[in-house]
Parts: sequence; structure tokens; C-alpha cells
Amino acid sequence: MPYDVGMGYFARLFRRRQHAAQASPDQAVLVHLDGTGLPDEIYEQCDVATIEDLLLDALTREGTGELDGNEFGPSEVILFMYGKDAEQLFATVEPVLRSYALCKGARVVVRRGPPGAEERVIVL
Repeated sequence: MPYDVGMGYFARLFRRRQHAAQASPDQAVLVHLDGTGLPDEIYEQCDVATIEDLLLDALTREGTGELDGNEFGPSEVILFMYGKDAEQLFATVEPVLRSYALCKGARVVVRRGPPGAEERVIVL
């Protein structure tokens, strides 16, 4: 029986995650972090996990959206955040982004709908 209980637990976890992903609003804030052009000491002192934790704290506290993950490329890392209102979402995370050295020079895309919708770009 313990096996069945465990499987039920994991099924509930995955079901919730799937449901959350399906219910995600289309508005987005995408943060493109510079992975190569900042001073070495910034990369030595800062990391993506820390900025994600700080963003999660702000998003949870304000209830304006969710951090959906990241994508590592050869020269940048993209952080994906989604919510009902992209401008409110950006207002929540902007102070966090501006205060963390790894975000210096980041290109932030505030998209007001699904892919292809109106967007604005901010360089921190």
C-alpha cells in the first residue's frame, strides 16, 4: 500500500502543476540576463537561483503572477514570468531586478498578451 499512497501524492503534485500551467495567463515579463558581458566579479557573487528566489518572494507577496522557469543559452539566460496584467507584474519585479547586480543591462520584455501581442522593452 505505501507505493499507492506515494503514487497518489505524486499524481496530485503533477496534476496541480499541469493545471497551473494550463491556467496561466498570456501576459508576460521576459527577462534576458547578460551571460557574458558583465564584470567577472558579478558572475562570481551572483547567480540565477538567487534572483529567482527574490522574484518568487516578490510575486508571492504581491500575488501578481508566477515565475515559470528559465532558459539558459550560450550568452544569456531568460527568466519567464506570467500574470493577468504584464504592467503590474513588471511593477512588482522591477525593484528586485534593479537591485540585483546580475540584472545590470538586462533586456526586459513586457508583453501585454499572447506571443505576438503588443510589447515594450526596457533595458535595466
